[in-house]
Amino acid sequence: MESLKVGDYAEAFCLWRPLAMQGDSEAAYHLGWLYANGNGLRVDIHKAVYWWRQSAAGGHRDAMFALALAFTDGEGIGKDQEKAIDWYLKSAVKGHEDAREIVKMKLRNGERAILDRLSELLTEPWLGDRVNVARDRVNIRSGPVVDKAVVKQVIMGQSLIVIDRHGDWYRILDPEDLSLGWIAAWLTEPNQ
Repeated sequence: MESLKVGDYAEAFCLWRPLAMQGDSEAAYHLGWLYANGNGLRVDIHKAVYWWRQSAAGGHRDAMFALALAFTDGEGIGKDQEKAIDWYLKSAVKGHEDAREIVKMKLRNGERAILDRLSELLTEPWLGDRVNVARDRVNIRSGPVVDKAVVKQVIMGQSLIVIDRHGDWYRILDPEDLSLGWIAAWLTEPNQ
C-alpha cells in the first residue's frame, strides 16, 4: 500500500502479484484495481475481473463490490445485471455498506431483479427496521398519503420491514407475500 500511495505502481504490482497467486485475497483485490485503473499497466478489465473473482472467492467483500460495479457498468465486459445483483447481494451480506445502500435503493425503486431475490434478504437485519401493525386492521397504500389507493390490508401484530420513510409514513415490505406499500407510522409500533 505504501508503494501505491507514493505512485510506485510497478513496486506495488511486484509485491502483490506473488501474494495474489498464493491466494492472498487482499493482494488479489488490489491487483485487480491496478489492472482496472491502468496504474503502471495497460487497462485490462478482464484481468481485473479475474483477480477480483479470486479475491471474492476468499470472501473479500470489497472485491465482491468491485465485481458488482464492473457488471453494472459493463465497460469492457458487457453489462450483466443478474451478475451485478449477485455480487451486490454477496457483498451486502458480508457487510459492505455501499452494497447495502444500493440493494436498498434498488428495492425502493421496485427493480424486478431485487424483488425476485427478496426471499434471500428477509432475515438480513440491515434491510430495514421491523415494525408491527398496532391496530386491528390497517390499509397499506400505494403512496404516502391517505387518498392513495389501498393496496391491501394487514392485521394487528403483523411484522413489516421499513425500507423508506416519507414524513410520517413508512414504505414497507411485507415479508409474508413480498409486497411493497406505504403505512402511516402512527399505526405501527417497534418490533421488540
